[in-house]
This record gives sequence, C-alpha cells and structure tokens, in this order.
Amino acid sequence: MDASVNKEEKSTQNINQVIKEALFKMSDPTPDMTDEERESYHRKLLAKLESGQKLTSQELAFLRTNDPAAYQKARRMEQKRQWLTEQMKKCKSKQEVSDVVNDAIAHVSEKDPDRNAIIATYREATRSFAKLPVTADFRIPERKPRRKKNAARNDNMPEILTQTAM
Repeated sequence: MDASVNKEEKSTQNINQVIKEALFKMSDPTPDMTDEERESYHRKLLAKLESGQKLTSQELAFLRTNDPAAYQKARRMEQKRQWLTEQMKKCKSKQEVSDVVNDAIAHVSEKDPDRNAIIATYREATRSFAKLPVTADFRIPERKPRRKKNAARNDNMPEILTQTAM
C-alpha cells in the first residue's frame, strides 16, 4: 500500500517538475543564449531600467525569472510612470504639467536608492507624454466666430419679410 502511494507521489512530482520546466522554457525570452549573452542582455536591461525607459513584457519576464529584485524595481518604475501620466492628463496647461513633473521630482527622497532611476522615469514619461497628439486639452478652446450685430439682424430679415407678405 505504501509503495503504491509512494509511486503516485513520485509520478505527481515528476509531472509537476515537467510542467514547471515547460513553463520556464516558454516564459524565458532567451532560450538559445549562452551565459555571456544572457549576462550582456541582463546588463542592457538594467541600463534601460536606470535610464527610465519602458520595458517590454518579454524583458519583464526575463527579469522576473532571472533577477527578481530588478523586476520589482521595474514594476515600481512602471507604477510611478502610470501615476505621473495620469496626473499630467488632468492638467489643463503646459505650465500645470511642468509644475506636476517638478513637484513629483522634488518629492523623490534623497535617500531613495532608486532616485536617479525614478527621476529618469519621470523625465521619460514627460517626453513621451509631450509626443502624444494633444492628450491633455492644451489647445486653445475653439471660439465660435463672432456674428456681427448687423449680420444677426439681416438673418432675421427674410423671416420678417415673409411674415409681412402673408
């Protein structure tokens, strides 16, 4: 009886191990890379993260499996980018956007180990926000063309003429 339970446990463990390995291979964006290439790719991702650039889902998957601390940092940067973008969308002028960005940068703690990356992320988010086609309504409100007083009177004239003709 114990032998059959042991065999079932071992087969279940083997199946779980096979599934884990298959999932790892599927989620690993660098299956054919050598160790040197992986290290180079990892350094490239860290540099990209420090410069405030947005990481792709494949790059995030690589960090999640190979460097969980860097993955957490990348998630934190993305959350800060999203927060700042939402704040900028609420602004009604370029000056307000500038104030929001400067305020966000001023509130980054001097003691934060990711300070430079956060500031770079804010600046990159500001650059990409400025490139968007009129995301925040910065355009001058369209004014309706003014109608001259005489033109308004002239518009009513045909109605008056037709009413009196009846």
